[in-house]
Amino acid sequence: MSSSNTKITPFVFAFLAFCVISSKHIIIYNEEILVALSFLFFVVFVSGYFGDTIKDSLDEITINIQSELENFLSVKTQCLYTLQAIHEKASSLPTLIENFDKFTKESTNEKIKASRKQLKNIIIEHTESKLKNLSFASTNDDFISNISRFLLPALMIKKAKKRKDAVSTSGKSLKQKRKNTKKVF
Repeated sequence: MSSSNTKITPFVFAFLAFCVISSKHIIIYNEEILVALSFLFFVVFVSGYFGDTIKDSLDEITINIQSELENFLSVKTQCLYTLQAIHEKASSLPTLIENFDKFTKESTNEKIKASRKQLKNIIIEHTESKLKNLSFASTNDDFISNISRFLLPALMIKKAKKRKDAVSTSGKSLKQKRKNTKKVF
C-alpha cells in the first residue's frame, strides 16, 4: 500500500495546491490557461502511467542512434584513411613524374644517338658506293673517250663511203626520191 500512496501523494498535493490557488483568484481562468493546464495534466498522467514504456522506447532509439553513429564514424575513419593513402600517392606523384621524365629523356637521347650513328653509317655507305660508281664511271669515261677518239674517225669514214656508194649506184633513184618527197609535201 505504501508504494501506491507514494505514487498518489504528488497528485493529491498538486490538486490541493490548485484548489487553494484558484480559490484565492491567483489563477484567472481563460482559454490559454485551461489549454496549458490540460496539457500539463496530460503530460503528468502519461508520464505516470506510460513512463516506463516511453523510457524503454527512447532507450532503444538512443541505442539505434548510437550504433548508427558508430557505424558512420567507422566509415568516416576508413574514408579518411583511404583519402590519406590517395594523398600520399598524389604527393609522391611529382617525384614519379620527374623520374619518368628523366627516363624518357635518357631513352630519347640514347635513341637519338643510335639513330645518328645509323644515319652516319648509312650516309658513309651511300657515299662510298657513289664514289666507287664515280671512280668506275671515270675510268669508263676515259676508256670511252679513248675509244671514241679512235673509233669516231673510223665511223665517219665508213659513213662517207656508204654515201658515196649509195650516190653512185642510185643517182637516178635519189632524184626520184626527192621529187616524190616534194609531191608529198
